[in-house]
Amino acid sequence: MTMKTSRRTAGIWQAVALILAALYAVPVGYIVMISLTPSGQNLGQWPTHLDLGNYADAFGSTDFVRFFGNSVAVAVVCTLTQLLLSCSAGYALALLPVRAKNTLTLLVVALLVVPPEVAMVPLFVMITRVPLLGGNDILGAGGTGMLDTLPALMLPHLVSALPIFLMRQFYAGLPTELGDAARVDGASEVHIFARIYTPLVKPAAAIVAVIAFQAAWNDFLWPLVSTTSNDMRTLQLGLTIFFQENSTQWTLLMAAVLAISIPIVIGFLLVQRFFRSGVLSGALK
Repeated sequence: MTMKTSRRTAGIWQAVALILAALYAVPVGYIVMISLTPSGQNLGQWPTHLDLGNYADAFGSTDFVRFFGNSVAVAVVCTLTQLLLSCSAGYALALLPVRAKNTLTLLVVALLVVPPEVAMVPLFVMITRVPLLGGNDILGAGGTGMLDTLPALMLPHLVSALPIFLMRQFYAGLPTELGDAARVDGASEVHIFARIYTPLVKPAAAIVAVIAFQAAWNDFLWPLVSTTSNDMRTLQLGLTIFFQENSTQWTLLMAAVLAISIPIVIGFLLVQRFFRSGVLSGALK
């Protein structure tokens, strides 16, 4: 390939990248414009002035403060739990002499193609049939169980097949000689896992953290099913307060949508360097 052809190809790819970027950026820019439009102005027109008061109005109610607290609690607990469980399971499936670990790995891969909605009905029955909770008797009947509680909101996001598979693949790419040498020196398996191998898979752990946080933070369907009061609603459900019977408060809705997207963006920026190092290490392998 000549230098001229190479430059032409690079220019084509750059043009394609710009077009794709515009396809993503234009809708976001329109949302930003609507969120800054003064109340009462036609949404199809450019704002006469920027109204930051829409953001204050959107989050000014005590309900939204409560929704924010619920979302933060669910997302943080689920992220930490998934990190712990996926690292432990991935290490065991990759580096420990576990019986039938190949079969277990295939089972994890099979679970990747199962939609989360399939487990929703069994999970709902499970949380409503917990004995001695929510007015239930010892047989799990007569009450609501764990329905409308924070643990119920967290349940579907505490463990997932994709993070386990990702961590297993990263652990499998590490040399077994590191663990063997540590065992000869008398190190325990917990020490080998926590101090030797896990620090080497920080890129994968960062990816798992973002995936877990985003899944818990953006979930709408499960909170809709598992909550019955405003006290346990999350931010995604809280957006419905802007949909009224005869109208929709579009300016407040768009302001709230942008504001609740900020934690995801900040989280990605914080772990971006781990993403780059993870892609690079995968390419080197």
